[in-house]
Amino acid sequence: MTPRVPSKKQTLLQYLQRGVTMVHLDARRPGVVVPPQYAGDAHLRLNLSYRYSIPDFEVDEHRVQATLSFSGTPFQCILPWQSIFGITSHAGDGQVWPEDLPTEVMQTLGRSDRQPAARAERPGLVAVPREANTGDRPTGEKTRDAGPSADDSPRRPHLRLVR
Repeated sequence: MTPRVPSKKQTLLQYLQRGVTMVHLDARRPGVVVPPQYAGDAHLRLNLSYRYSIPDFEVDEHRVQATLSFSGTPFQCILPWQSIFGITSHAGDGQVWPEDLPTEVMQTLGRSDRQPAARAERPGLVAVPREANTGDRPTGEKTRDAGPSADDSPRRPHLRLVR
């Protein structure tokens, strides 16, 4: 019997209770509102936390809404649930919804399974066993994969594949 997978909303609310939570989304999906320079990103990562005291932070049945800071400039973001394909807690937990993964992210998963490489910042989205942990990232910061670097030590992946 397959265990019941929590909804994206349930997962986000649970992780927010523990602290900083990173939402992984395809910014190209319909209804997504993010700064124009990130609107074409297949894998945009945004940090959320109740500790940030975001005045318009709202999680409802259709979307997540919050004004986040991008390079010190506030921008009201709207993130429909169908655009979100992964959620990670800075406590080390994470979930991914494979049916919502963009093709480009799936290709990255295939490469990283065959050739694990160190990353300059955080590992990319990788499906891993439940016991994997990771470090943390500053508030509301948008991050990108920086690619392999010989100077950095490898980090453990931080998402698990949910079927």
